[in-house]
Amino acid sequence: MGKINRISLSLFWLILTVSLAIWWFTLGLRQTKTISELSLELGEPNQYSSSGLLEKQSRMLWMEGTFFISMLTLGGSVLIWFSYQDIKRNQLIQDFFSTVTHEMKTPLAGLRLQVEGLMEDLSGSKEYSNILKRALKESDRIESQMDKAFYLASLMRSETLFIEKVSINSIKYSLQDTFPDVKWTLAQESFLKVDKRAMESIFSNLLENAYKHGLATKIHINVEPIVLSKSDLGIYQERTSLINKYLGKKQSHEKHVKISIKDNGRGFQGNLSHIGKPFIRSSSTSGSGIGLYIVKQLISKMNGKIFFHSDTTGFEVRIELPTF
Repeated sequence: MGKINRISLSLFWLILTVSLAIWWFTLGLRQTKTISELSLELGEPNQYSSSGLLEKQSRMLWMEGTFFISMLTLGGSVLIWFSYQDIKRNQLIQDFFSTVTHEMKTPLAGLRLQVEGLMEDLSGSKEYSNILKRALKESDRIESQMDKAFYLASLMRSETLFIEKVSINSIKYSLQDTFPDVKWTLAQESFLKVDKRAMESIFSNLLENAYKHGLATKIHINVEPIVLSKSDLGIYQERTSLINKYLGKKQSHEKHVKISIKDNGRGFQGNLSHIGKPFIRSSSTSGSGIGLYIVKQLISKMNGKIFFHSDTTGFEVRIELPTF
């Protein structure tokens, strides 16, 4: 949709500017003609010189108007062409991401099975066992990066999320096998207005970052509803009412839940404003940033907010999401 809008806006700009130029050009010619006719009717003493001057101005209007309209048309056409080429180039990149990540999954799965088989056969050899464990760990890391790249390609194609009623407990249970050591605290059962697959990807990315890059040993996830004071609630309802009235929507007071993901790791060693920007590394041990970029994009698509906080006690991510 965003790609189509880019070309549509370029086309609209071209039509608007060329139309205004033609209107200005036509108006100028009409005024020159009107002045010439008035001069003839009034019978000015310097009629010949006046007529010649008006004819000269008319020629100048023709030349300048034609040149101006031609330049506008050329510039708008080039802008539309560049927009189209940019869309084609982005589409090729997205297709490349999708194809590579899809094709790499099969050999990676085969490699994992081979390594696991060798680990069983050489279980008595400590030296080979350690090497195979490292190989298995690297295989998992590559597979994780491939999943992130595939998801990034989907986001770049403006994939539509399936917003539904999702229990926070269902997300918790789906992650327990992969992250069994994470401690969960739920103030009450909450039903989020989110895409379940997207939420699982968000939690997986954040928890992987905490363990791999933050070197955390403990992670605590706390989920609680956002309770506003009477004054804050009044301000929020007033603003929501004005926004809904402006957008032509029905009045609704949406509830939100706050999810805090706190670890005891080393924190973030860099500029917090760079978090979520892809391919910006804050240190030699940091990742590519794709994971957190995906997290921020998904949170935004689900009408939520995300905040980051880092200190000597660890790293914390706070997420606010709408609930039913």
